[in-house]
Parts: sequence; structure tokens; C-alpha cells
Amino acid sequence: MDSSIWVIILFAIMAILSDKLGKKKTPKRMPPFPPRDVDRTLPPPMPEPWGKAERGEKNVPFEIPDIKGAPLPQGMTDEGGIYREPGTKMQDMLEAYREEMADKARAAAYEAQRRAEEAAIRAEEEAVYAQQAGLAKKKTARRAAILPQFTPDQVQQAVVMAEILGRPKAYRHHSPYRRR
Repeated sequence: MDSSIWVIILFAIMAILSDKLGKKKTPKRMPPFPPRDVDRTLPPPMPEPWGKAERGEKNVPFEIPDIKGAPLPQGMTDEGGIYREPGTKMQDMLEAYREEMADKARAAAYEAQRRAEEAAIRAEEEAVYAQQAGLAKKKTARRAAILPQFTPDQVQQAVVMAEILGRPKAYRHHSPYRRR
């Protein structure tokens, strides 16, 4: 009996030690944030390299001389109000573009006139051929046989006959998901 008590006591000690040693350690608490200084102010803003007041002409310590050979303010200006002298690259490109667009417009007008003339000639030739071959009478006769002219009374009569001679409404198929 003696040894069984010792076994139970050893087992209890082992359980207690394993419980104490096997537990996860609790994480350390973070220290609280320091209190905010209500009296603290922001640093002053960064100064601009050239102050707004310094940009005006009033603070310039010397007089700026006129540039010799500079164009006069009056002259040819673009859409943006920029002065352009004749012969500059931009002016030359703009002139070339305008000439190209005018050439394209002339070519398109010539092509449209040529097509209209060809269509008139072709229509005249077909009319002469149809008159010589006697095709005009045959075309109207064929058209009359294929598509008869319906009057409103005939259309009304056709609808009435379709209702009388057609399938009953109960047997007409309406939905592809409905049984017949």
C-alpha cells in the first residue's frame, strides 16, 4: 500500500508541474500610450523659395532691359495667343496640313461627281436596253403576279378567315416551356 500512495503522490506532482510548465505564457501588456500634449503646436510651414510677394515686379531690385531683336507684341498669333512668325516650323506644318486637307476634299468631290455621272449613264443605258428588249412590260407583269395589291377590306377579310379556319386558341402554342 505504501508504494501505491507514493505513485499517486508522484502522479499528482507530475500533473501539477506539467500543468504549470506546459501553459502558454501570457503576452506582456503593451504600455499605455503617452498622453497627448494639448499645448503642443505643429512646426511652422516650410518657406517658399520665392515668396508670393517677391514674385511681383515691385520687388525687382533692377530694371530688366528690352531684348534687342525681339518680336513686337502685335503679330500673328495662334489659337493659344502665341506669337508665330511666318516661316517657323509650326506655321509650315499647319500650312502643309491645310493644303493636304484641301486636296483630299477636292479628290472626294471629284469622285462623288464621277460616280453620279456614271450612275446616270448606266441608268440611261438600262432604260434604252429595257425599251428595245421590251422588258418593261414583263417586269410589271411578274411583280403583279408575285405581290397582289391588298385593300383594307381584303386584309380585314383575311384576318377573319384566319380566325375561323385556324387552330383554336386553346391549342395555339405560346410558350416554349408550356406543354402542348
